Amino acid sequence: MAPPNSCPQWASIEVTQLKNRGIAVELVDVGGQCYARVNGVPAPSPPWDRGAYDILIALPLAAGSALDAFYLGLPYQYSGSTHRRVSGTVIVFEGRSWQLVSWHYPDGRPWTPGKDDLDSHITHCKGFFFNRGAVNAIA
Repeated sequence: MAPPNSCPQWASIEVTQLKNRGIAVELVDVGGQCYARVNGVPAPSPPWDRGAYDILIALPLAAGSALDAFYLGLPYQYSGSTHRRVSGTVIVFEGRSWQLVSWHYPDGRPWTPGKDDLDSHITHCKGFFFNRGAVNAIA
């Protein structure tokens, strides 16, 4: 399947490489914005209500532009309630709501072009579920 027209060439290349390594990722369009949809991101259960989640990562048009944060597929529960970092804008994709997670890179360790890519950002997003990888973790 061809990537959505809103998706830049660099994203198509990286997603193809990730898929070839067995990562469940695809490019999708939500209102003219390109996202990487990553399925089955692992999470410890408990405190999360299940062992894996789907996420969306907004992708910029320009190659080398910093990636930041992600959207979590709703519904979810964290320790029987909500997580304070899941508090941003809600978008709808394929009839499902997705909420922005405030999960940023730590001070002194920003996303760096040439060193970081979509793969490393997915790893950073996985850290959210395990409470690691950012100074703004729940602790």
